[in-house]
Amino acid sequence: MKNFIVFIIIIAFTSTTFSQDFCEGSIIVNGDTINVGWRGKDKNYGNVPTNIIPLSTGWIPYAPFTDEFDTFDSSKWTKNNNTCHPMSTHAYFSNSSQNVYISNGRLILKARPLKVPFWCVHWDTAKNYNYSSGYIRSNNSIRYGYIEIKCKLPNNIALAPCFWLFGQTGLHYPPFTNYRYDEIDVFEFHSPNSGYDLSKTLMQNFYHNLHDPLNTRSALRQNIHFTNSFLNQDIIFAVEWLPEELHFYVNGHLTKSVKFADENSGYIHTESDFTCTNFLDAIGQKMQISLSVNSLISQHPDLSNGFEIDYIRSYKLVEGFNYEYWPSNFSMSDPNMFKVHKNIRLGGVGKTANIPSGENITIWATDGIILDKGFTVSGNTIFTARNIATTELFNY
Repeated sequence: MKNFIVFIIIIAFTSTTFSQDFCEGSIIVNGDTINVGWRGKDKNYGNVPTNIIPLSTGWIPYAPFTDEFDTFDSSKWTKNNNTCHPMSTHAYFSNSSQNVYISNGRLILKARPLKVPFWCVHWDTAKNYNYSSGYIRSNNSIRYGYIEIKCKLPNNIALAPCFWLFGQTGLHYPPFTNYRYDEIDVFEFHSPNSGYDLSKTLMQNFYHNLHDPLNTRSALRQNIHFTNSFLNQDIIFAVEWLPEELHFYVNGHLTKSVKFADENSGYIHTESDFTCTNFLDAIGQKMQISLSVNSLISQHPDLSNGFEIDYIRSYKLVEGFNYEYWPSNFSMSDPNMFKVHKNIRLGGVGKTANIPSGENITIWATDGIILDKGFTVSGNTIFTARNIATTELFNY
């Protein structure tokens, strides 16, 4: 008998205005009720996965947000210069060629000690810094897609690399007039006072409208705990960002999902992937690649290794037919097979649908998927059928 894996994922959501208290509760801050929703979660994952699961079908390379870093492309990226941020307590960010450079087809962000302290002012921080480091951001914003980075994290817990997406509107400093920001942390390090082993624990987060008093101030946070170190090795970190769901990956392995559900879902268990925290209608976000220096630098002064980025690759889904697509047979080379159709049917009377072996296959639809008579899956194949919400997904 042939062994095979079949995943059938049917996700259909409706968007509703509601009180979040019903399913996930709230807290009181300075007399104000704040709906907290998806409180910080922890997941014990096990070993860092070393085998790489390839990206599933349907995702098409998106060149505007892809870079192999053979050279530094200033049409895509800007180097932060003479800036500081609370995430980097001991280094400011410089555009110096000693802090940001290309070497052997890789982008390198590197921290260095300063001979003379540098005074830097952030809206909530003003002080001297004894180190400089590197930070680049994309010139344009992306909204939705599959985004991955292949990188090597420095073998020093005093250095805190991060790959994140960030978008904002309004005044981004007090009094925060009309301020709105969205952020996805594909991976981020904890602060030294977190109590976690910084070589084995990462954060993968989503923030939405935190400073908007009319919003839920959503914060979807999660710690991923591994049993071995993820430092000093090439790893692919990724996020699949869709209008009503987020999925985080390490080397193609799913580490956590976040899916929107409305108040009619009732109480949501704390271990569930679902949340009634409203993270819909996200704004476009710019990619951010940074290397911070934290307070452990005095105990771990070795700065010989930097944050190495091999590539960043982005992918988009393609809109299909606004009716049922029902091919006569399944073919990996069918140009319409992996588009997002309204409905798709595989197999059935007079049709065949033999799914080949050794593949990672996803078929997509907005309304319905039918696996009919004659549908078969060969061995060693991952097959997924996914119904997804596509509001604004193809507007980019």
